[in-house]
Amino acid sequence: MIKYIIGIIVLIIVGGCSLKKKDPKMKTGISCCEKDSLQINAHQKEISERSIYQLTENFQTQEGENFNLTMLNGKPVVIGMIFTHCTYACPRLTTDIKNIADSLKDDVKKVNFVLVSFDADRDKPARLKVFSNQMELSEDWILLHGSDDAVRSLSALLNVQYEKDADGNFSHTNLVSVLDKDGVLQFQKSGLGATHDETIKTIKKLIDL
Repeated sequence: MIKYIIGIIVLIIVGGCSLKKKDPKMKTGISCCEKDSLQINAHQKEISERSIYQLTENFQTQEGENFNLTMLNGKPVVIGMIFTHCTYACPRLTTDIKNIADSLKDDVKKVNFVLVSFDADRDKPARLKVFSNQMELSEDWILLHGSDDAVRSLSALLNVQYEKDADGNFSHTNLVSVLDKDGVLQFQKSGLGATHDETIKTIKKLIDL
């Protein structure tokens, strides 16, 4: 008799876990056990407060396509902030990042390379496209135009300082930033023409994670 009762209890427990939830807010066919699993996965995918992906503003690429920073998720990111009317520092910074990309050789496709303009007024997608062609950047590079607020928020997350002058140009820090696959800052190198051995070492380490 005891064995019979225990058997009934086991069947009730197993059956209860496999029953479909009838809550209309839930997707049809998701069991209680699957729901718990989905909740855990959702928690694991929460964006870190240190990630640039917490920035929800939209940008536009050099191709005129809408772009959200979360679209960079899944690969390490090398990012610099520039403006295209800059005649010295920004082309030089871009060249530094190009050299980093070249050093990665076969691993270059495993990394996102991004340039974000300070100049919300002049650096619209068409202008970014011209700059990309002038600098001979590959089609895999992403150049972004955003609103003043979006750019200011991103610069704060990347610790990049800039100031617009009366002529519409910008004084700014020259930083190459490396982010992990979740958009969290892992390494920065300042200066133009700097040695980037440590930068490259960090990127390769992040690729392998």
